[in-house]
Amino acid sequence: MRLVGIACVKNEIDIVEAFVRHTAALVDNLVVLDNGSTDGTLDVLRALERAGLALEVVEDPSPGFWQWRRMTRLMKEFAVERHGADWVLPVDADEFLLPAPDGGLGESLARHAEPLLVSWRTYVPDPADDPAEVNPALRIRHRLEREARVWRKVLVPRRLAERDGATLSQGSHNLLINERRYRAVDLPATFLAHLPIRSPGQHGSKVALVKLQHLAMSRRDEQWGWHHAAAYDLLKRDPAAFFTTWREAALRFAVEPGTAFEPRVVLDPIPYRGGGLVFTPPINDGSRVLCSVLEYAENLARLHARQEGG
Repeated sequence: MRLVGIACVKNEIDIVEAFVRHTAALVDNLVVLDNGSTDGTLDVLRALERAGLALEVVEDPSPGFWQWRRMTRLMKEFAVERHGADWVLPVDADEFLLPAPDGGLGESLARHAEPLLVSWRTYVPDPADDPAEVNPALRIRHRLEREARVWRKVLVPRRLAERDGATLSQGSHNLLINERRYRAVDLPATFLAHLPIRSPGQHGSKVALVKLQHLAMSRRDEQWGWHHAAAYDLLKRDPAAFFTTWREAALRFAVEPGTAFEPRVVLDPIPYRGGGLVFTPPINDGSRVLCSVLEYAENLARLHARQEGG
């Protein structure tokens, strides 16, 4: 039973090493596509690759938030064709797989033939967090007691991943066959610890880049990135207010507009399996937004110049 994880990352310097080390402890291979990171994420990935982890790094710096295309490519060309996956596990850098405590992940998957859904558990920063702990999976120890809505990611068996017309949806929440959602069932007692907001600078950088990547797409579903829309508007209109409300934003991440929701948190540390961080550098959180936006703007300008020059 070969398990292969796939991920697409951009500017995840604070969490990418912890994510890779944790995920590599659970799967046979991990393939990570770096989408033109400018904050050192690619350097960390290459260092982990050289260190001998079961990691393959793919580079695709093209603009646009074409996550579903990139993840589908990783699923077919890399997970199935190159690494012989029996199961493909699409995850993001801010998601840490938490297998059922009474058995290994492979044993759980072996009992199923259909695509499986794994639910988010949203972890949120708390004033009690230790600021000296650089590993977000160890620093952020509180999660929502209940989710406003249960969001899930799909795990895909080989027989469907390799089918013609099989694609992952944007966000890898569903498997599509010929653009129709394929039925999937919940995987019991298995979760994804989701850490979408970890610091003010990380939050601002992600919000800005997701918006800019969507704007760079000539054709897109207008609903993509809805959970960042209000935050981007606030960041552009009143940066000071944005940077004072980032913890509140974490408590309501991916809560749909108009939903009545009173967030409560519980202490539930992530059972992190990755060991110590070796390659993650010190991070200047205060400069992350400006640096990421300027780098992205420069890359778009260079791309425009090449296209204009024919």
